[in-house]
Amino acid sequence: MTATPETRVHSWLDRHVMDTGPVALACSGGSDSTALLLMAASWAKARGRRLHILTLDHGLRPEAHSEAKSVAARARDLGLSCDILAWTGDKPETGLQAAARAARHRLFATACRRRGIRELLLGHTLDDQAETVWMRLEAGGNWRSCTGMVPVGPSPLWPQGRDLRLLRPLLDHRRAELRAWLTAQGESWIDDPSNADEAYTRIRIRRHLETLEAGGFRPERLARLAEDLRAVQDEEDRCAAAQARRCVRFAPWGGVRLDRRCFRAAPEAVRLRLWDALALAVSGQSGLPDRKALMQLDRALSSGVRTTAAGVLLDGGDKAWLVRDPGAVLGRVDRHASNRLTGEGDDPVWDGRFSLRDVSAPVMAGVLGRGYDGLADRSILGSVPAAARPGLLALRRDGEVIALPGLGGDSREGGIAQPLFLHRFCTRLLPAEPPVWFDTSESLQPVLQ
Repeated sequence: MTATPETRVHSWLDRHVMDTGPVALACSGGSDSTALLLMAASWAKARGRRLHILTLDHGLRPEAHSEAKSVAARARDLGLSCDILAWTGDKPETGLQAAARAARHRLFATACRRRGIRELLLGHTLDDQAETVWMRLEAGGNWRSCTGMVPVGPSPLWPQGRDLRLLRPLLDHRRAELRAWLTAQGESWIDDPSNADEAYTRIRIRRHLETLEAGGFRPERLARLAEDLRAVQDEEDRCAAAQARRCVRFAPWGGVRLDRRCFRAAPEAVRLRLWDALALAVSGQSGLPDRKALMQLDRALSSGVRTTAAGVLLDGGDKAWLVRDPGAVLGRVDRHASNRLTGEGDDPVWDGRFSLRDVSAPVMAGVLGRGYDGLADRSILGSVPAAARPGLLALRRDGEVIALPGLGGDSREGGIAQPLFLHRFCTRLLPAEPPVWFDTSESLQPVLQ
């Protein structure tokens, strides 16, 4: 007997939902997310799980608010709670879809963090996957970009989304199949008129794929290509992770020690994967480094020279140091340093590298600086390379340094500045694994030395 779409989704959720707490689901009211809403609601009821709905009032059309209220009403009918999240402020005249995507991730991540939710269900389908692969091919992407959307992976938003996993239970389902299932259930959905606007690249590609399918081409082939390439990527990532255990050592204050000879022994593709994860971890930056910057770091390590790229500074040598680029946090000659504290409410993050939850009001977070102002005992810096010292996080009270997180100081204040660099490194390199695979391994002691 052929399994129904609903039973297939239930089975998928049983295998992939890992957290025991509440699960969130993003619903726009369109056919895909409405089908997922109904299927996930029946799954949650049968398993005794809590499901919370998030819907977005994007403000791009006059109907947006009423559509969001309609989703909330449907959620209530199913016995589910729902948050209506509003995208406020000016909207860009160009790059609207990219801006809307970024706003969705930001609003969803913030809402999930506020409610203590660690897993978010999204309604992307096989059709969306095929469109994504085609878009990336058309944009000139390499084979990695054609791996498409992952079924399970971390939120792309940093640092707000750092503890959030995105789950896509419908990646093996066609949109037409889901609409047929909804119709059979006597259900309706919202048709967004922007889904017919060929001014948007995705919609133009959607129409092109529909024409190709009418001529015999199956979009499933693009989705299968993404799966095959993702398997190659997973193997490459695991090779990079194994190499990291051999030649990467994190210091608790945020620097990384590299064994140059060991690092250079790896194939270039593996080295670039490591550079990507290391640059994000050490810099704390939200944007991804480009290949040119990663190649610059790789050449500098090979030559044993110093360079800055991708928000980090590499001080070459047989035992090289990779540290936060001090110019990025101190301000360069041509511009001042920006505020490094981000986050909302009681969840501030400093420079994308340290969580400062519950730091008391008299304590100020900032860089140590070139003059080491307020630091009484400078011997504490002995294990830190000179290039990294000015960019260290310092917690000060009344101008006096009371803690250098990862190095020592006031035990209470230093203890609540929690490092995020290992979390970023782990989730970037092996996104499907829990974000502890590196620092809980047998390498724990040499890593945090």
